[in-house]
Amino acid sequence: MKISTQRNILRSIHLVGAGIIGTYIYSPWSSLEWFTLLNQVVVVPVLAISGLWMWKGQKIRSAFGE
Repeated sequence: MKISTQRNILRSIHLVGAGIIGTYIYSPWSSLEWFTLLNQVVVVPVLAISGLWMWKGQKIRSAFGE
């Protein structure tokens, strides 16, 4: 996969995740237990991993010899 395609996919994931967190903060859905759990267990870790990959992905790839 080309680096530019990978970067665009990661940016899209990041934007969708930010939209979900914004919805959680500014809507009455924050009182729903399943929506809170979704944010804590899925959205925040995915955003953290994708953010780290966008930040340090090149060093990780070079460490594995790609």
